[in-house]
Amino acid sequence: MKNDIAFLNKNTPNILIVDDMPDNLKVLGNILKSEGYKVRPVPNGMLALQVADKEKPDLILLDIMMPVMDGFEVCRQLKENPKLKEIPVIFISALSDITDIAKAFAAGGVDYVNKPFQVEEIKALVATHLKLRQQSKMIQQLNAEKDKFFSIISKDLSNPFNNFLGLTQKMNKELSSINKEKILEMAMIMQNSAAKLYHLLENLQEWTKLQHGLISFSPKEIELFPIIEECISVELESAKMKGIKIINEVLIDSYVCADINMLRTIIRNLISNAVKFTPKGGNISVFAKRLGDKSTEVSVSDSGIGMNEEMIENLFKIEINTNRSGTEGEPYSGLGLLISKEFVEKHGGILNVNSKENIGSVFSFVLPFNELLQVKSNNKDKSFFEGDGNHIKNLKILIVEDNEELAMLISLAVKRFSREVLKAKNGLEAVDVCSCNTDIDLILMDIQMPVMDGHEATTQIRLFNKEVVIIAQTAFALSDDKEKALKAGCNDYISKPIKQDKLMEIMRSYFKVN
Repeated sequence: MKNDIAFLNKNTPNILIVDDMPDNLKVLGNILKSEGYKVRPVPNGMLALQVADKEKPDLILLDIMMPVMDGFEVCRQLKENPKLKEIPVIFISALSDITDIAKAFAAGGVDYVNKPFQVEEIKALVATHLKLRQQSKMIQQLNAEKDKFFSIISKDLSNPFNNFLGLTQKMNKELSSINKEKILEMAMIMQNSAAKLYHLLENLQEWTKLQHGLISFSPKEIELFPIIEECISVELESAKMKGIKIINEVLIDSYVCADINMLRTIIRNLISNAVKFTPKGGNISVFAKRLGDKSTEVSVSDSGIGMNEEMIENLFKIEINTNRSGTEGEPYSGLGLLISKEFVEKHGGILNVNSKENIGSVFSFVLPFNELLQVKSNNKDKSFFEGDGNHIKNLKILIVEDNEELAMLISLAVKRFSREVLKAKNGLEAVDVCSCNTDIDLILMDIQMPVMDGHEATTQIRLFNKEVVIIAQTAFALSDDKEKALKAGCNDYISKPIKQDKLMEIMRSYFKVN
């Protein structure tokens, strides 16, 4: 039983025993002390209510037959007190009539033990109800965090939607009188709002995966500079609107060993956070430094409003987060920092924070570095970066997509790599096109389609073509979608909307492209 106590809490459970018989108090006290519990014996109901109100015990063992105030009345008063009503009460009594047992449960008791009681029965009941009590507390805490979480997210979601609604209403009413420059300005604001909304949805998706332990982790050698450039470009428009300069001070030949998707998320969230809390005309810098031969420290610094010690202490506690706004009223949920912290820890590091009010903040983390992998990486990509005349630019590509607009956008994205682009609106058409064009180099395969989905189409194509590179594509994928796609025969996986940088990464993996 003592092992059960460790399950409950770091603190030893405190049990209140209420009985007017000193011998019973002594016997019960000794039994529970032998199990490692704290015990508080009291001889009557009035004192029990006072002690319970002051000490908030984890569980109460309550005799029924007592002078002045019986156990039923004690339990009723406990349940009427909002601060005490959740404490489990186990009745212990010589009364064994079914009516008395019913009265005990009606008063609010969770269990009932007849005297003379058995030692093992007392131990088992106490341990069981303490576990249930602890689980109940955990559920209440999780529900409170969930409510807080949704409250924060709803505010983050409302801001970009308000921009969309306001601007589209204005355009509908005043389109004929709005000049081209104003339309471009409004379109830029809408694009920026859409990017922020998509980033929030990405964070929500990552957060959901984290909570269910479904996030994949595939570290490899990565050059930092282009990743930083990519993350800066995403936040550049928000920074320009505030006159903020973002400087990439990372050396071109800096490498780390990390999961590329997690690294993107970490850096982008840190830059986004810096933009929000840096006033107009401020500066943000991203830099990296080697720590010996085995690790690299990456830092994002800003000249923002900073934080005091209390704010830093509560920075990663979602239940305490107060939805602080940025310097221009930008909504802030804290979700991005929570995810970044989890991802850094996944790499075995710690997300450090140094900040002073009205001076700025520095967020930094350490990632491993592997020199051997760097050499391999440099050799592998040498022709891409240096240009040895062996670039492939004449790929034959099949785009399988039931949405015509998306198919057009994808075809534009791959145009510079292709000599020919074929299209199919569903999986059945894709199988037919592939059977007639055995020289296709690359298939970008949508998963959710009518007639035949991407999984089945890939399976069918693999029956007669083992060599073609098939990349699965779908929107807001669940964690097991990648595994399903790979199992069906896809080589890799990309999320929609397809990002140019992610497409480039895949093209580098399978083809030498310029």
